[in-house]
Amino acid sequence: MRVTKAHTLFAMTGLAAAALLAFGPAASAAPNNKPPKGFIALFNGKDLTNWQGLIELPKRNKMTPEERKAEQAKADESMRMHWSVQDGVLVYDGKGQSLQSVKDYGDFELYVDWKILPLGDSGIYLRGNPQVQIWDAGPPALLDGKFIGSGGLYNNQKNPSRPTVVADKPVGQWNTFYIKMVGDRVWVKLNDQLVVDNVPLENYWERGKPLPEVGPIELQHHGNRLEWRNIYLRELPKGSTSKSAAPAGKVAMTVIESPLPHALRRVEESAGVRVVMDDAALSDRRVGYANVKGASAEEAVAALAKAAGVYSYQDAAGVLHVSSRSR
Repeated sequence: MRVTKAHTLFAMTGLAAAALLAFGPAASAAPNNKPPKGFIALFNGKDLTNWQGLIELPKRNKMTPEERKAEQAKADESMRMHWSVQDGVLVYDGKGQSLQSVKDYGDFELYVDWKILPLGDSGIYLRGNPQVQIWDAGPPALLDGKFIGSGGLYNNQKNPSRPTVVADKPVGQWNTFYIKMVGDRVWVKLNDQLVVDNVPLENYWERGKPLPEVGPIELQHHGNRLEWRNIYLRELPKGSTSKSAAPAGKVAMTVIESPLPHALRRVEESAGVRVVMDDAALSDRRVGYANVKGASAEEAVAALAKAAGVYSYQDAAGVLHVSSRSR
């Protein structure tokens, strides 16, 4: 049986050289594994905090507390042999078992960066159930000779299981998932493209029964080396809206001769959104003056970008971008 299966910143033009020196060098983009406001980092970039060895739902649900404690100790020992942190990246060597979150989650938003090797095969279990699919273009990821793509709810039988489009980057490059789960409904964006839209995830372990209300998030192993980073989660209140993009707070701010990254970070902190600079060179841009009163995060970013002589847009996942090119 086969069970297969991002970030900060905003804009303005520079003024006098003396002012540039006074403010010092412009800040760079936010470092990896630093969550945006409102999210927690499930992976801290340093160790395996928040994670434990795998005990699958059917097995753990039948255990007494004492049995589970003993089994968890064994699973954690195996985990430490095969999962490690290397230069801020969570790495799996392909020889152990899946990685499971210590805490169970109900409704949530999740960002995950992942990378695979040729013929790589993995996935992300939601509430302990498979899964949001990750794979390369080999069997069984082919349909009539064409690559199906990652992001689909692979183990669905009655509801759609395939992604609507292929949005994968070439193997060896980082990919980014945005996953939202409300009730049994799932939305998935892969590299800013919507690939799953409001599709129920089925209960894999007990077919025909409702999906558990809570359960762990799991990074699935399938005998391949895997790499992960920027795993951010925000829990949502039960009964949250089923819209794909999270609401953002209003922004009120005045910016005077400030580095663009600093201005964008203020938007992130005040509105609880993610703002991304698409081009590293934009970190040298400065905002001469901008006054934003009671604007949406999108309007605030647009004003800062215009003042810096660049552009802005919002992707399907609600992430705001600043770019040197118009879209």
